[in-house]
Amino acid sequence: MERYTILEELGDGTCGSVYRAFNRETHDIVAVKKMKRKFYFWEECMNLREVKVLHKLNHPNIIKLKEVVREKSELFFIFEYMEHNLYQIMRERQGPFSEEEIRSFMSQMLQGLAHMHRNGYFHRDLKPENLLVTNDVLKIADFGLAREVSSMPPYTEYVSTRWYRAPEVLLRSSSYTPAIDMWAVGAILAELFTSTPIFPGESEIDQLHKICCILGAPDGSSFPEATNISHLVNITCSEILPANLSDIIPNASSTAIDLIMRFCSWDPLRRPTADQALQHPFFNVASLVPYPLHDPLELRLNNMGEEPNLELNLWDFSTEPDDCFLGLTLAVKPSVSNLGEVSNVSQGMGEDLLFCPSLQDHPEQTVFWSLLSPDQNRIHRPVESSLSLSFG
Repeated sequence: MERYTILEELGDGTCGSVYRAFNRETHDIVAVKKMKRKFYFWEECMNLREVKVLHKLNHPNIIKLKEVVREKSELFFIFEYMEHNLYQIMRERQGPFSEEEIRSFMSQMLQGLAHMHRNGYFHRDLKPENLLVTNDVLKIADFGLAREVSSMPPYTEYVSTRWYRAPEVLLRSSSYTPAIDMWAVGAILAELFTSTPIFPGESEIDQLHKICCILGAPDGSSFPEATNISHLVNITCSEILPANLSDIIPNASSTAIDLIMRFCSWDPLRRPTADQALQHPFFNVASLVPYPLHDPLELRLNNMGEEPNLELNLWDFSTEPDDCFLGLTLAVKPSVSNLGEVSNVSQGMGEDLLFCPSLQDHPEQTVFWSLLSPDQNRIHRPVESSLSLSFG
């Protein structure tokens, strides 16, 4: 460890303390985790679950373990340094995250989780403190409780911080799956919108009660292997109806609410995998199509100049009427009040084109074009095989 200069302590946990340090050889800033337990043999160091997992997982959204150092029976993990964790960002932030920011964080977390699950591990302790962020890049960290998907029960009774603990863990199911990670993802997604934990239970029973107050009572068949089912029976004897999640998280879109509900399903089998979640409409608000296009329609947008510039190219259409339909809406931000209306630009096709002569003076309003839309009898005459529209 003579190569490293300890700069400051970042945190102190059950298993070890974390420091920010400087590598005098490479001049890199790193994070050093000093384990509290003594290690007398190198083999036992290499058999640690965290070491085995991080040696196998190499992904942009998973923290990188640079080096393992044993010195005088003390064990040190050298990690890449990350400036913040997600909990700190939420605590220090003045206002709520935008949905675009939340989408970015969630997409990165799910991509890291998908890689982890595909490689046969699940984390078991996902929470905002274990999601590290530098320059809006998120990485999953702290794999001390991770385990192999193929490992056999009985499993550890304590996994994850209570507020992010899945119901099957609270009910002491004899086995559980990577679906417990997906429950935690749902709780974190909700918290990103509100900056407050959605299930802040003060005990395991209170945790289950708070879950019931939002999701309603579960179907008793969801946890056939639970050994602590009496906790749930005592709670659900009273009538508890599910809350409207949109009232609890009013700043979340309907797609975000739907995704949270899917993650936070009582039944682990109903929760989406990380790969499935990435296909949810919450993440598909826009489609980026690579160039060159394989489709005959191409739209380019260039905002580098003082005024917007739009160019549309259409080619390789046949002369068959069924192949000639093009329906397209373009939108920019010119003035609505000064729009000049030019009618019948499609020459008898019954469509109008709205045009604003000045974009610069009216940046906050919108204009729409509807191009080559069919009339009641569809298109009367074929489109030429090459059509170009430019706007500047």
